[in-house]
Amino acid sequence: MRFITRKNAAYTVILIVIGVVINRVINTLAGAVGLPLYLDSIGTMFAAVVGGLFPGMFVGFITNMLGGLSDTSTFYYGTINVLIALIAGVAADRGYFNKFYKVFALIPFYLLLSVPCSFLTYILFEFQVGDNVASDTVNRFCAMGLPVLAAQILGDFCIELPDKMISLIAAFILVKLVPQNIRHEFIVLSGRDVVRQSIEEKGGRSSLKRQVALVLFFSGLAIVMVAFAISYKTYMEARVAGYPTDAYDIHQLRVETMLYSGKMLSAVLGLLMCIVSFSIQLADQMVVTPLLKMTREMRHFAYDNDAGRDESVAKIQSLDITTQNEIEELYEAIAKTVKDIDEYIDMTNEQSKTISDLHINIITTLADIVESRDETTGNHVKRTAEYCALLAEKLRSEGKYTDVLTDEYINILTIAAPLHDIGKIKIPDAILNKPGRLTEEEFDVIKTHTTLGGEMLKDAAHNLGETEYLRMAKDIATYHHEWFDGGKRGYPKGIAGNDIPLSARIMAVADVLDALLSKRPYKDGYSLDKALEIMAEEKGTHFDPDVMDALEGSRREIEDIVERYARQS
Repeated sequence: MRFITRKNAAYTVILIVIGVVINRVINTLAGAVGLPLYLDSIGTMFAAVVGGLFPGMFVGFITNMLGGLSDTSTFYYGTINVLIALIAGVAADRGYFNKFYKVFALIPFYLLLSVPCSFLTYILFEFQVGDNVASDTVNRFCAMGLPVLAAQILGDFCIELPDKMISLIAAFILVKLVPQNIRHEFIVLSGRDVVRQSIEEKGGRSSLKRQVALVLFFSGLAIVMVAFAISYKTYMEARVAGYPTDAYDIHQLRVETMLYSGKMLSAVLGLLMCIVSFSIQLADQMVVTPLLKMTREMRHFAYDNDAGRDESVAKIQSLDITTQNEIEELYEAIAKTVKDIDEYIDMTNEQSKTISDLHINIITTLADIVESRDETTGNHVKRTAEYCALLAEKLRSEGKYTDVLTDEYINILTIAAPLHDIGKIKIPDAILNKPGRLTEEEFDVIKTHTTLGGEMLKDAAHNLGETEYLRMAKDIATYHHEWFDGGKRGYPKGIAGNDIPLSARIMAVADVLDALLSKRPYKDGYSLDKALEIMAEEKGTHFDPDVMDALEGSRREIEDIVERYARQS
């Protein structure tokens, strides 16, 4: 994106020419028909609204320079027309030209602007009534006994009110006649869209553009004031040198010199404001806008997923900032950095996936080892993992625990579930594979598999690194035999309700369901109806009622799982 192009320059020149032509033509027509109005700022407002401050200010200044060829006093009003553009441009950025009725809110500002205009007229015409459109009205006020300056201010108010109302209406109509795509093109070319969005995002805080404007204006104003002092001294000395020592009135010369310097100040101040507005637009296009574009994209740079990150990198690279200065070098560095970050994150994610897959393989292997030692369970860990995933999905579909049961949580639950009996690897074979019922002492040994499993997984996390699925596996292994009501039959800690991790409450249901459905040396497997009936009796005591509701609502899916594993055996 080249920020200074022939297209930018051509659009700006065309807009300035159109604005100046509108000003001169309508002003000339008003004078030709004897209309007691100026109507010389319609093009100024139009250019400021469509193109921004610089085109509008330049139109106002050039209009008065051209008018000065036939009426030299017009030359000195350039600053006033530049201020007219300033008001219109700022108002346009704040949406005053979006609706017809809003433009009338600008009239008080233009009436206030007529006050310095009246002072300028008072000075230009050497403290007499000015020879301009308002002169007849001013003379009437003077005839009423008002001082010249007061009459000039009131007379200018009477002229400025209808003049600016008509000008604002005409400028609004002209703006609306410009196609929307062309108006948008001007906004984009000048960078006003990016600057405006940045100000909104920052809550109206001071921007680089504002700081540049203040520095330029006050620096320029200081230079103008110095020039004013020099011109005053030079003119005064020249006039004194032209008179014999006793032939001049020093007071009169001072007044004359002040009037001359005031005229120069008025003319040069308008030029200064045009230069400042041009500098601001240049700074906007060459510095502020590209910086804001880069900042906005970097602020929204997505690290969390591949698709979002790739989109962010593509957006940053599509900026294609070509300012041919240090900003371009900064952009190239940023573009390279984000590309390197993207590649590094991809590489890190790939390595992380490899490590994660390794951990999962280790977990699966451990679960297979445990299952191979327990001769009675056959495919128990696989079925219970599927039951856990099914119950978690059902709970979420019913609107329960939705803040916990994310896709990631359910995926981790499915991976971690096979380790629920990992502690049984430390239980003696004689007890683990005893064909009959266990004695009370043997059952106490069996119950230790929960704490043993929790400790094993805690050690694994310490050695392999803490991961979410190892943490969840530890919770499941430790607490899946707790009872929901905290009853004495629950172990190892006798905790209750939500103190039992959700993953363990889900596993408790899945584990018992599979145990009831499966054949054991000491019993035949129950039917699904019978298993659900038995478990329903312990709803709210042994099992979490919400998880039981999910189980009872998943009958068809459970049948599918049972039948699939039956075919595999």
